[in-house]
Amino acid sequence: MAQVAVSLKTIDLRKAELQSVEGEDVKTLQALLNLFLTAGDVGEDGSPIPPLTADGAAGAKTKQAALAFQTAANLETDAIVGPLTWKKLVEQDF
Repeated sequence: MAQVAVSLKTIDLRKAELQSVEGEDVKTLQALLNLFLTAGDVGEDGSPIPPLTADGAAGAKTKQAALAFQTAANLETDAIVGPLTWKKLVEQDF
């Protein structure tokens, strides 16, 4: 299988509910998180996380989905989508 190198920026979602984080990498993040969310993951409060709108603007819902993914992937749950989180998201390997 061929390997593909992808360069995606680190996205800090820690304050996303206060000020939207925007960009093409955010849109990619939302699309990848939606692949994960189709598994029926739930948020910290136990309620299901609805699919994200892949519009390139991250707010509280994108942050919640990223935290749920990081938890499921046994990554540091910090709302910062860096190289390790991107790798797990792209591979959907957790």
